[in-house]
Amino acid sequence: MTANAQEQRRFVELFGHVPWFATLPEQARVLLAAGCDWRRVAGGEALFFEGEASDAVYLLVNGSLAAFQNDGHGGSQLVGRIMAGESVGELGVLISRPRSATVRALRDSELVRLPATHLDVLAETFPQALLGLARLALRRHGELQAHGAAPRTLALLPQSAGVDIDLFADRLAEDLSRFGSVRTLRVSDAGQAAGQYHAIEAASKFVLYVADGNDDAWRQQCRRQADALLFIVRASDVPSSSAAWPDAVDEAVPRRQYLIVQHLSKPRFGAGRRWHTLCPRASIHHVRDARDNARVARLIGGQSLALVLSGGGARGFAHIGVVKALREADLEIDSVGGTSIGAIIGAGVAAEWSIEEMTERFRHAFYDTNPLSDYTLPLVSIVSGRKVSRLLRETYGERDIEDLPLPFFCVSANLTRGDAYVHRDGTLWQALRASIAIPGLLPPVFRGGQVLVDGGVVNNLPVDLMRAQHRGEVIAVDIGGDYALSARDDEYELPPAWKLWMQDRSGYRRPRLREILLRAGMINSGTHAANARAQSTLLIKPPLADIGLLEWQSFFRAIDRGYQHTLRIVGGPKDALADETPVF
Repeated sequence: MTANAQEQRRFVELFGHVPWFATLPEQARVLLAAGCDWRRVAGGEALFFEGEASDAVYLLVNGSLAAFQNDGHGGSQLVGRIMAGESVGELGVLISRPRSATVRALRDSELVRLPATHLDVLAETFPQALLGLARLALRRHGELQAHGAAPRTLALLPQSAGVDIDLFADRLAEDLSRFGSVRTLRVSDAGQAAGQYHAIEAASKFVLYVADGNDDAWRQQCRRQADALLFIVRASDVPSSSAAWPDAVDEAVPRRQYLIVQHLSKPRFGAGRRWHTLCPRASIHHVRDARDNARVARLIGGQSLALVLSGGGARGFAHIGVVKALREADLEIDSVGGTSIGAIIGAGVAAEWSIEEMTERFRHAFYDTNPLSDYTLPLVSIVSGRKVSRLLRETYGERDIEDLPLPFFCVSANLTRGDAYVHRDGTLWQALRASIAIPGLLPPVFRGGQVLVDGGVVNNLPVDLMRAQHRGEVIAVDIGGDYALSARDDEYELPPAWKLWMQDRSGYRRPRLREILLRAGMINSGTHAANARAQSTLLIKPPLADIGLLEWQSFFRAIDRGYQHTLRIVGGPKDALADETPVF
């Protein structure tokens, strides 16, 4: 049903406050308004579904929407949010393609519907109108592809009795205020009309809806208004065995979730997993002091810095030097991800070990002893893996990934499914053991009926996985992409054993079996490095061509190479990372 005269006047007035519509002549906005109608969508309800025909563009007047795409595994992933004053669905209408995503209301929302047929009528008289819409659609599409959308309205939901929610809200508001204006609403602000909440949200960069544990109606109001849910617990509290968090299983609208675990001092091991079982989709953040509070604010506000470390065997010790230089340049790392040796070093960074502690622990595990020397009958692999497992246990203990002070993930390759297996929870040393299981050299890890090997097989530099969960800057360190095996002569079969032995004694060099297996396990690293360059803020490639993948005795030389090279790149302030930077 098209708009009546009064509604048309309101539409024309609304269009005057929206960037694309405001540039249109008055006559165009009047013509556009004649074909519009209202659409009201309840929180959790779908506006349209992925794959449907693109039959209209929508302008969001009040409320909040989110766009989700099929992840290929039966689930969906958030690809962006639409705030009041923004439009949605324009790209599909312009190129006559089905909807590329499912759009749902995060809370009760009011929209103006612009039918595609009426936009065609508009274009006949005012062709420049669709040109402006096309530019807007392409710009917004590029922004969502590159960074996603930061949450602006946050529900602060205490989940255990020991939480001082007002104190946490005040500290979070203070830290977020560095990135824009913040408004905090408490139970005393309950009962306002929807338009009043919209006005508050429109006037502020962030709005904190602080739930009161004793007022369920206000708590639900906080949830409905929020783009993201923050569950705040005390590490020392024990969740009820019958506890159910309906807040955390809102599958109709899978909004971003954060689990804030508060500690009195140093992290209490086991608390992360204990609470995370109640909200498995939430990212875990441990808060001990003001520094951790600031990190949470950076992560929420899209102002954080992530570090991604690649695999590359013994060259991976250069990561220690890179981290040393980054810390000296006052670049505070907020999230870490890695593959193979990059996962091992990255776990030390996520554990907040000092450079001295990392150097000592990894020197003992790799330099003082060859971790790949426990040879076995080569039915599954050349070495048994017992030595590597023991060294990982000694280095990291039995802590869980969920207990690391910094958010962390590592990657292994799932040979059962033929894709990447991303480890974000579980026992840390076991995840690292899977991430370094070089096919043929180390035995695979068998977990839940799946066969896991070195992550370099599928993704040696997982910047894309970091980008999927992280808004902000990403530094990627590639220490394996330029490694190449070479042979002296053309050869199609090996000579007899006695001749092999004689040639080896005389210095004739062929690639060794372990080198072939290790290089084969990271053969796609060059391709991923190219992808990583496009997705990372800075891609660091220390000069390591003369260090072999299994050259453990180059431990200190690799560290120094990474350090000296990175010092020359990030000697300046963090703001320099915002500039366009080449691969080094």
